[in-house]
Amino acid sequence: MKLTGTNISMIRGDTETLTIRCSEPFITGDTVYMTVRESAESDVEFQERVTSFGAEGEAVINIAHADTESMAFGEYVYDVQVTRGDGRVKTLVPKSRFTLEEEITHD
Repeated sequence: MKLTGTNISMIRGDTETLTIRCSEPFITGDTVYMTVRESAESDVEFQERVTSFGAEGEAVINIAHADTESMAFGEYVYDVQVTRGDGRVKTLVPKSRFTLEEEITHD
């Protein structure tokens, strides 16, 4: 995976991780979401949800092979948002580009 600012570029079907840190560490009761769509108005292509956090309060978002293996190559959008246990909602990564590139080695 390649990050350019908040834009992501990855190979279709690869397994990747994205670590999110926040000035207020994530704690039990919080939920971090990464949502990928073709456009802001389209259906969700995939969404990862994190509710268990690292020792320093970071969220590790795992993008599985199955999340992208059947998606078309091209440009998508994504964001990352947290819903705190007390109901507060905060967008951590605003709408950004998510580029899915063609793989060469595949089944």
